[in-house]
Amino acid sequence: MFIRLRSIKHLIPLVRLENPKLRFRYLLVAGFATGGAVSAYSFLKRNALWASSDKLDTCSFVCEPVTDTNTLYETNDQMRSKMELLIMRIQSEICRALESVEEGSEFKVDRWLRKEGGGGITCVIQDGHVFEKAGVNISVVHGELNQTSAQQMRARGKKMGEGKLNFFAAGISSVIHPRNPNVPSIHFNYRYFEVKEEQSGEVHWWFGGGTDLTPNFLVQDDVVHFHKTLKSVCDSHDPTYYKRFKEWCDKYFYIPHRGSSV
Repeated sequence: MFIRLRSIKHLIPLVRLENPKLRFRYLLVAGFATGGAVSAYSFLKRNALWASSDKLDTCSFVCEPVTDTNTLYETNDQMRSKMELLIMRIQSEICRALESVEEGSEFKVDRWLRKEGGGGITCVIQDGHVFEKAGVNISVVHGELNQTSAQQMRARGKKMGEGKLNFFAAGISSVIHPRNPNVPSIHFNYRYFEVKEEQSGEVHWWFGGGTDLTPNFLVQDDVVHFHKTLKSVCDSHDPTYYKRFKEWCDKYFYIPHRGSSV
């Protein structure tokens, strides 16, 4: 869960051990992932992510943000700036927590730029004793929305004008593959997307994303724990969220020839 990330290093100790009970501690990585899409907006509305002085404090990040820090500070009331700072903080906390498990290894950081606007930060650790490979990546991109993408969004119910549309997108994604086959892999991605109509100035925005657990060997206790974590986070915001979002997820992952979503 995003608003509890600072305690993650205490939640994922020694997954290299074969004791099946330790899977639960590792599975709590899903705890911060599962609450992201549900919790991000309310967290951003309630919290300021800025230093108390007139300068933005970036020393805890893996590197400098994609957007210039002066711009982020000057636009600190905008959701796009709050989201970028949030995913920068989350990326750093996850990387430091995983490094504490994978003793003697550090994430390799690659900060890249996109010529059309924006860029991202890729963090990868691999070939360790605990993790075969783990990536924690963010992207912050912007530019002009092409007509094909705009038409697809309108087809999905987004009510946007026909003129020029400028977009901004910021998100975090992660895939974590442990070496131990008894420990499931975890994936999550959460993003914020906004489109601004150039003629009217109207801004359309939304959050998206999700998380999934991928076991090599299906253990019912793991499934129960994973979904209890999801439900607990959802219920803390709205008791209808879990049922509604799970139905969306089951439909998205439905495999027709298997007749199931697994």
